[in-house]
Amino acid sequence: MVRWPSPRAVLGCSLAAGSAVAADAYFSAQEGYLARPLDYDGVSYVTSAQSAVMLFHSLHVTAAFHDLITAVSPLWVSVVTAQQLVLGSGAWQAFSARFWAVALLLVLVYWVVSRRSTPWLGAVAVALTALLPLVSPAIRASSVEFITGQSNYVEHWYLDDLRPDFLTGVLVVWAVATIAEHVHTPRRSAYLVSAVFATAAVLAKTSTAPIVLAAWAAALASAWWWNGRSRDATRNTLLAALLLVVLLAPWAVFAHGLSSVVTYLQQVAALRSTYTSSGGLIGGFTYFLARIPIQLGPIEAWAVIAGGLFLTVLLLRRKLGPAEIIYAGLALLFYLAFSLPPSKNPVLGLWISLSIWLFFVAGAARLAMTRWPAFVNRAARVTLAGVAVYVLVVYALGIVALANWPANERRSNAQLLTVTSDVAQELGRHVSAGQCFGYAPGPGWPATLIGILMDGNGNAPVSTAIDVDPSRTAIRDYVAAASGCPAILTYREDIADVAKAFYAPPARQPYLRALADWVHSPDSGFVLDKSWTLSDLPPITPHTLGSYQGQSLTVELYAREQGK
Repeated sequence: MVRWPSPRAVLGCSLAAGSAVAADAYFSAQEGYLARPLDYDGVSYVTSAQSAVMLFHSLHVTAAFHDLITAVSPLWVSVVTAQQLVLGSGAWQAFSARFWAVALLLVLVYWVVSRRSTPWLGAVAVALTALLPLVSPAIRASSVEFITGQSNYVEHWYLDDLRPDFLTGVLVVWAVATIAEHVHTPRRSAYLVSAVFATAAVLAKTSTAPIVLAAWAAALASAWWWNGRSRDATRNTLLAALLLVVLLAPWAVFAHGLSSVVTYLQQVAALRSTYTSSGGLIGGFTYFLARIPIQLGPIEAWAVIAGGLFLTVLLLRRKLGPAEIIYAGLALLFYLAFSLPPSKNPVLGLWISLSIWLFFVAGAARLAMTRWPAFVNRAARVTLAGVAVYVLVVYALGIVALANWPANERRSNAQLLTVTSDVAQELGRHVSAGQCFGYAPGPGWPATLIGILMDGNGNAPVSTAIDVDPSRTAIRDYVAAASGCPAILTYREDIADVAKAFYAPPARQPYLRALADWVHSPDSGFVLDKSWTLSDLPPITPHTLGSYQGQSLTVELYAREQGK
């Protein structure tokens, strides 16, 4: 029985992770997430990291550490910062931070599978995991969209978004797996390592701390119960809880982390109308289920669903072990926790898919070695060779897809980069660090613009509010706040038309429409400084790849008249 992953396994999985992330970055830079300005919400974390990088470079070390510790997601922002300190500032440098999540996931999968079967089957599981869309979104999106002829940027390419959700999901699964894999032989070291992973998961994305802690507590309670509520199990459980409290206390108290999380969750609750999914209660419970094939792959998902149902039957018949029961319970907990609230974050569905995948590979490995041990030992190498062929086929399809990608889709991404750079340059003539500008929807706006305008000390302008609580903010107050800024971005077209190309939910539209009407009026005190045309834009919704009703929009920058 393999207690912990060996250094050789960690090195091998890390090399596989590095290769997977590098390949995905290449595909993404051609037609995906990196081929256009970084999208919101991930770009906001990159901008925070960029500010810290600037502070480190200007030797404001104390200020840099303060900003990192007090960030909404201190661990994730710190990881992105570290990557840019080593590799330099830029989009792909920030993107390389995904390596840590992928490496941890591959090591976990190898460890879980090899504990139940053989190292060869562990390698098979690693290869399949590295090819999942949740790990390599751009590689899978290119081939799937080219073969089907249907483009869906938000669901496919956007899985590369630099939010902390992926890393957080991997960390919380590690925290649970460390307990589950040692449930028969509870060791103090396992509980302590689990507490460290749980702490890291909280700090990676603090807004999900309640769910992280609930999942970890459920794993501890399950292990305590299966060990007969023994004195050793009780002692280890309390020791792990104490370590977590000690590790989180400095952040929660001195960095005001606890109060920040409470405030953030209150803001999310106030803005629930903006992010509420359609379909009511039934739609809420099918929302994440519909995304499993997107996140696990159109082929893999059906195998996982069929295999998962079969394994669930075995689980109910007590043919599987406590670890598999814990993994199944983890998937159910995440599914209920994310499906019940009316507001939905599609990226959090990764947690559900991750736990389902772990349950599947763990259960399949145990079943295979229990039922057909001799056959598994003989066929493992052949299976690995077959998986290698499958990987090569998927990559080859992706390369063919990139070589034949529609020209209008390429031009659209290129002009988004060009216009964003030009808008930021012109905006910088009117707005300096500490001042504000009126926000308008765009490719990663306003964070992409703020990042470009950041000075060497990490200071940058700010935008007017992106999210607005209709119950607390009147339209006239929103316009009044923007009127105090030196510059305002808007569109010549109505915001409802803009929402066809860029994210502008209905709750925001009355505010943005009122601001546009006001700044266009002669008595606003603002004059048109410059405009840019975005032509032949694809819709934000799913569409036929390369064949769509292109949309043209005109971005306008209004500056305050001198003397007003």
